[in-house]
Amino acid sequence: MHRPTNKTTPSEHMKNGNWLQRLKDESWEAELLVSAIAIFGTFQLFGLVDWATNKFIDLLPVEQYEYGYFISFMGLLAVSILVSMFIIHFSLRAYWIGLVGLNSVFPDYSIEDSAYSKIYTSKLLKVLPRQEDTIQKVDELCSVIFSAAFTILLIYAYMSLLASGYILLFNLLSSYVPAYVLLIPALLLGILVTVQSILTIVGNIKRFKEIEWLQNWSFKIVRLASMLLYGPLYKNILQVSMVFGSNFKKKKWLVRLVLLFFVSGICLSVIKIKDTNIYYLLGVDRYYADQMYLSFYENQSADKSFLLTPQIQSDLIEGQTVRLFIPVFQQERNYQESTCGTYKDDASLSQNDNTLSLRAFYLKCYENYHAIKLNGELLTMNILKKNHPVSGQFGIVTYIDKQLLKSGENTIMVTKTLGDIKEYNWSIPFYFQPNTRTAP
Repeated sequence: MHRPTNKTTPSEHMKNGNWLQRLKDESWEAELLVSAIAIFGTFQLFGLVDWATNKFIDLLPVEQYEYGYFISFMGLLAVSILVSMFIIHFSLRAYWIGLVGLNSVFPDYSIEDSAYSKIYTSKLLKVLPRQEDTIQKVDELCSVIFSAAFTILLIYAYMSLLASGYILLFNLLSSYVPAYVLLIPALLLGILVTVQSILTIVGNIKRFKEIEWLQNWSFKIVRLASMLLYGPLYKNILQVSMVFGSNFKKKKWLVRLVLLFFVSGICLSVIKIKDTNIYYLLGVDRYYADQMYLSFYENQSADKSFLLTPQIQSDLIEGQTVRLFIPVFQQERNYQESTCGTYKDDASLSQNDNTLSLRAFYLKCYENYHAIKLNGELLTMNILKKNHPVSGQFGIVTYIDKQLLKSGENTIMVTKTLGDIKEYNWSIPFYFQPNTRTAP
């Protein structure tokens, strides 16, 4: 009896090779289609970054805003690099198609048929690259961009999810587990990444490349760090990075050009960050009293998906009472206990009455750490809970009677004090025009 073998015959091997080569030759069609779709799709990811930033502002304690900033900015940087690389890829692939079409009609330069003089044409052709070389280099670059772009997406997406999950668990468990215990995983990972970086740098110095124990430890540390940082994707990410690293000497220009595209992504992120609230996570929340910010006025910021400031209905109030909305973030509950104490159920009251008492307790609490001044005079607030009609955010609303306003310029000063951690101040200028119409 003959045992079956897995060996392929020369004809089958050639057939497989022809299939792979044909796939490589025709892959530009799929690349162009995917690139066009990817450009549209990745532009939508800017909205996801903005949503994540707003969630960090709403949920994270103020002292953890720096971590939210790091995650949000890394996400913005990843999306910016992806968008840049896909746009460049689409442009280069379109250029490549044009070159291939041109080459099919005019396969080479011609001196005899040139519209210019022979001397001028021959000198210029010595400077210009051959068409076939340009076509090949552009094709290689397009293929490399695709793999690099999706690798970046995998790296940043997983690391952002990992960091977000860790911060969420930290805040959930901080009431039950000491903070230093919860910080141990982050500390160990930080030490591991630091050791990996040192070993990678030292291990690639020429004099240390042949030291076996150093290279073995470098491999073990890199593998362990990659498993922790990239999770189940670590083999895929290492595979792509190894392809680049192991072919660096042969295609240095290719790797350096990809690094240049990273710079274009960084430039785009600097431009796009202004369209997000990421800077707010750094504490850049100063509002000047002599400036009328659009977010202060509902009629001038109707498309605001997330509100960071108090808001009145308009910068021009005509014979109306002023409606003032102040957003209350979920993270403010971390500081309410030090200001308001803790509510305890009254055993003599029913469940419904206790619920009403709890609601009244929180309303009083909001009054305790919010202060409102009109033209320098402290006001007594009567507040109600309300969700903002546009952004849907939870907040408090109060009304300033028109009888308290003076004709002309007025200023509302809102102060929110979160214990000893943070104090926010907003100065909202507006113009009041009394209603001079009289009834007939």
